[in-house]
Amino acid sequence: MIKPEPHIIKGLAMAVRQHPEVLAWMEGVLVHEMKRLPYAIDNSAVFQGRCQMVGELIEFARDTPVLAAKL
Repeated sequence: MIKPEPHIIKGLAMAVRQHPEVLAWMEGVLVHEMKRLPYAIDNSAVFQGRCQMVGELIEFARDTPVLAAKL
């Protein structure tokens, strides 16, 4: 993943702290994509990449409050 600028980290940290439903929505998107993965017949790599990217974004969003505090 491309390392975001400090203002992006701070903005995402504020969003996650003030609106935890955003993180819950992202987790729901991951569950939805994971459920679709077994049925990806034509191009499973695309679906795997989507799952990986959403998972990485969720992990990053969870970590942003700590990262923002260090800036």
